[in-house]
Amino acid sequence: MLPLAHVVLHVGFCSAIARQPEATQIALRVRLTDRIGRTQVDRVYHFDRGDEAQSIVEFDSAFGIWRLDVSAPKYGCTATDYLFFIAGHDRSIVEALAPGGSSPKAPMLLSGEAPQSFLYVQPTFVLFDKSLAVCNKPIPAQLPEQITVENDQDAYYAWLYHDPSTGWAPQQLALRLRTPTHQYHYVRVPVPFPLPWIAWPESIQFNVTQEMVDSLAGDPVDTLLCPKLWKTSAG
Repeated sequence: MLPLAHVVLHVGFCSAIARQPEATQIALRVRLTDRIGRTQVDRVYHFDRGDEAQSIVEFDSAFGIWRLDVSAPKYGCTATDYLFFIAGHDRSIVEALAPGGSSPKAPMLLSGEAPQSFLYVQPTFVLFDKSLAVCNKPIPAQLPEQITVENDQDAYYAWLYHDPSTGWAPQQLALRLRTPTHQYHYVRVPVPFPLPWIAWPESIQFNVTQEMVDSLAGDPVDTLLCPKLWKTSAG
């Protein structure tokens, strides 16, 4: 049996909760469900409003893709997200409650194990027109993007949403890493993007090791690098 992921969830208060006196007790429901609606977590937490703008709740989860729904029904505030948990990796998440509710777009979820030193190269992801992005050639202009990256001590997690302004022509995803001289290496991530509309996220695992990062030393900057050892797998 694979080990569970321990989740520390930071829940930002909506304005209706933020206006309450500090001694007000808040009921917060947290649910994790899979693609077919099976429940992994369904728990109601009670806490005092306090003097902070958020509250922290914790739970454990099995690995895989889950839909997170957080709600404070008395105040009409909710938050919904899609998350991927890596077996045995703790994860800290920030979600902000907002009035009302809506079904979120299903992103591509990109995640992987990574050494702590990965944080020092400021990893992020960028997109290029695939017809202009050629291995070992200078990078073309970056496309507009809707990408969020979360870095933990031993892993990273990214949400990739298709930006309609870029159309539906194939795009090339690349991992951008800062060099010690404050320039950038760009490593091709071999995944198709954008994907047709889907009701449930696609998950790609792209693990990064210290050896992989070190191997870029001496490679040209501002160039699309395509090392063969950097591989993805379906999550």
